[in-house]
Parts: sequence; structure tokens; C-alpha cells
Amino acid sequence: MAFIPRIYVGSDMINDGIAFINGSDANHILRVLRKVKGDELHICDMHGNSYRATINEITDDGLTAILGEPEKENCEMPFKVSVYQCFPKGDKLETVIQKAVELGAHEIVAVMSERCVAKPDSKAFAKRLERLMKISESAAAQCGRSYIPQVRGIISYADAIKEISEKDVGFICYEGDGTLPLPQILKDGVKSIGFLIGPEGGISAKEVEKAKECGLQLAGLGKRILRTETASGYVLSAISVLLEI
Repeated sequence: MAFIPRIYVGSDMINDGIAFINGSDANHILRVLRKVKGDELHICDMHGNSYRATINEITDDGLTAILGEPEKENCEMPFKVSVYQCFPKGDKLETVIQKAVELGAHEIVAVMSERCVAKPDSKAFAKRLERLMKISESAAAQCGRSYIPQVRGIISYADAIKEISEKDVGFICYEGDGTLPLPQILKDGVKSIGFLIGPEGGISAKEVEKAKECGLQLAGLGKRILRTETASGYVLSAISVLLEI
């Protein structure tokens, strides 16, 4: 079966059954994949609709594709899960984003906490954001998502726990005492879940107390201490098994 590339197109670029594709997506389709007029694409409109489409015109600005009938996709979790990742060292955040997208996260938020070793400021992070969003898009296309999860940040720990406390279910992952297992924290019928993963050095006692003051629960992740880049995948998998599958 021929490979049909999956392309995400905003609804503002779709009109009267025709999608316009430009920029890097058009370049990838035409220069890398060598697609030509008459070839098929798989187009997602970021609102849960997907279309089998056919390239009908190629111009200097990009290409247009005629859309088939919309098909509702059922590949998203029935609730929105926000992953709050305290900023890790090196390129670990890229791994976190890729795997979180594959496992169903709605968004990934970079957080600056007390024990973060790497401490880029918002300006430095903004320069990386384009690459991080590309990683999210690539992972979404690879695993058949109908939506590209957003990557945002860097926000403070205080802002992170405030946001998490506003979710239907919110918790921080902690390797110390006083934790509950995930099956006791997660519950059916929720529309939003938020959780925070600490950096390599973990979450400080002071930060734990702040989270508890905001009404967040402490979640234990089993008998083994996980690396920061592993923990979010573990939690997302548990959420899927307990509440989705």
C-alpha cells in the first residue's frame, strides 16, 4: 500500500472543499515526498475531521488539494491530559514531547522548578519552541492523531500547580512518603487531567507543601524511581489503561 502523508491544515486554509497547503508542508510534500498532481494526501483540519484528498494544482506558492467527504476520527482520549514537565537537562524535553504526543497528551507545558539544573529563560525557550512544535507535529502524524498537541512554557512552578488545581483531576508525581497509587487518584467521567513531573533532582519538600496547599494529590509511580524523561510516559499509559481502553 502506498504511503499517504498526513498533513495538518487549519480550517482557515480550507474553503469550498479545497485545502491550500504552503510553506514547509508544501515543500515536504513536493520536494521530499515527490508528490505530483493526482496523488493522494490525508488532511486533518485540527477539529477531529480527516479527509482523503487529491492534489489538483501546484503553484509557486504551494499546492491545493480537493477534499473528499469528512470522516470523524476516534483516535483522541475522551478527556484532555496536560503534562507539566519540569525543565530537564539536554534534549530530554524533546523525548518527553515525542512520547507524550504518541501516548495521547493534549498539551505539554515546560515548568521551571527549584531543582531544575537547566534554567533557560523565556526568551531562550521561545527560540526552541518552533523545533519542539515540529517534534509534536511529527509524532502526531506518525501515530495518527487528529490534533497537534501544543507545547508551551516556560511557566513558574507556582503557575503550574495553580493551573493543575483547576483540572478535574490534578496531581504531582512524587517519590517520597504520603503518596497514593494512580488507581486511587484517577476517576471516570472527567474532562481534564493535569499532572506534574519533577526534574532530575526531584521536587523539593517546599514545593510539595505548596502543591498540597493547592489541593493537589501526591501520586506514587510504583516501587522504582523513574527518570524524569520516563515518568510522563508511565503516567499517560496508566491513564489510558485505567480510563480509556
